[in-house]
Amino acid sequence: MTKERNAPALKKVLLTLLFFWTATSCVHAHENAFSKQAVDPDAIGNPGTLTAPDGKTSVRLGSVLKKGEEYRRLLLTFDSDGHKTTFDVGRAVGSELLWSPDSKALAVTISHTSANGVFDLFVFQVEAGAVRKIDASPVIRKLFGHPVVCAYPEPPNVAAITWVDSSARLLVAAQILDHSICDSFGTFKLFQLDVPSLAVDKAYDQITAKRLFGPQLGAFLRAARDACITNPKSCELPTNHPPTMHSPHALP
Repeated sequence: MTKERNAPALKKVLLTLLFFWTATSCVHAHENAFSKQAVDPDAIGNPGTLTAPDGKTSVRLGSVLKKGEEYRRLLLTFDSDGHKTTFDVGRAVGSELLWSPDSKALAVTISHTSANGVFDLFVFQVEAGAVRKIDASPVIRKLFGHPVVCAYPEPPNVAAITWVDSSARLLVAAQILDHSICDSFGTFKLFQLDVPSLAVDKAYDQITAKRLFGPQLGAFLRAARDACITNPKSCELPTNHPPTMHSPHALP
C-alpha cells in the first residue's frame, strides 16, 4: 500500500530529473564547445557563406563525398579581391569559424573524428587575394605537453577562443580530452599566440583563464573542473595509478 502511494511522487521526481537533464543536454548540444564568439557552420548551412567584418571578404562552405569515403569533406572557398581559393579541410566535426576583426584571418577549429575530439586549429591568412593555411596545433601541443597521466598517449584538443589583436594574436586553448582515460580530463590552459611567427607570449592556467576570459569560453571549457587544478590528486584515476609494493593499499 505504501509503495502504491509513493509511486506517483517517485514518478514526478523522475520526470523532473529527466526534464532538467534533457534541458541541460539541449543547451550544450547547441552551444559552441570552445569559443562563444565563433560561428557554427551548421548555423550557416552547407552550402552557405560567412562574410568577414569588412563586408568584402568571405568564405563559402561546401562539401564533397570522395570515392571510397564514408563521410563528406568540408570545403572552404575564400573570395578576396575577386580571387577565389578552395581548401579541402577533410571531415569536420563540431567546427567553429572565427574571423579576425580586420578580416585578414579566419581561425578554424575542427575535429576529424568525433564531437569530443581530437580538435585541431588552422588559421587561414588572407592578404591581397592570396590565402595561406597555417597549422597552429603543433606549437600549442608542444607547449602544453602531457601534464597528466593517461592510459595511453593522446594529443590535447587545440581550439581558437578569441582574437586579441586584429589578426596578429589569437587566444588558443589546449584541453585534455574529456573522457576518462586521463587524470583531470577536460581541464585546459590558454595560450596567446602570435600567428605570423607562431610564438606564444602569454599563458594562462585554467582558473585564471576563466576569471579573465569567462564570457568568451564555450561549454566544454566552462565545465572544466577547477578542483582538478587546486587538488590534482582528487582527479586522479585509480586505473592510472595502480598500487605498488610500497603503497599502503598494496596487497600483502
